Amino acid sequence: MTTILLVLLAFAPPADIIDRIMAVVGSQPLTLSDVTTATEFRLVDVPGGTPDPTAFVLDRLIDRTLMLIDVDRFQPPEPDPSEITVRIDALQARAGSPAAFEAQLAVTGATRDQLRRYVRDSLRMDTYVNQRFSTLADPNERAAAIASWISDLRRRAQLTVLYHPRLPPGEPARAR
Repeated sequence: MTTILLVLLAFAPPADIIDRIMAVVGSQPLTLSDVTTATEFRLVDVPGGTPDPTAFVLDRLIDRTLMLIDVDRFQPPEPDPSEITVRIDALQARAGSPAAFEAQLAVTGATRDQLRRYVRDSLRMDTYVNQRFSTLADPNERAAAIASWISDLRRRAQLTVLYHPRLPPGEPARAR
C-alpha cells in the first residue's frame, strides 16, 4: 500500500503556488497578494528611485498591521460609510474607468469589500493617530513621535519577515 501511494505521489502534477507569505506579524500573515494590491492601487506611496519597491511596501504593511493591532485595542469611532465610498470611488477614478478598476481587482485577486475594509481601517488609524498625537503641533515633532511609536510596536511584536530580495550576483545582503 505504501509503495502504491509513493508511486502515485511521484507522478502527481506539481502543485500551483497561489500566493506567498512575505511576513507574519503576530499571527497575521502578509502575502504577496497584499503587497501587489497595495502597489497596484497605490495604497502605499513608493518614492521614485526606491531600490526595492516590494520591500518598501511590505515594510509599510507591517507598520500598518502593528498600528491596527494597537488601534483595535482602543476602538476609535467608526468612520462615516460615505467617506469610505468616496475613497473607493477615487480609486476607481484613478484607474481610469470602471472596467479598468475591475481589471485591477482581477489582477490582484482583491475584492471591493477588501478595499472597503482597507480604507475603513486607514480612516480608523488616522482618527487614532490624530487623537493620540493631537498635542504635537510641530509637524517634525509629530512625525518623530509617530516613528518612535511604530518603532516601539516593532520591538514588542512577534515579527517574522520571510521576503528576501533577489540580489544581483556579487552584491552583499543588507540587514533589515
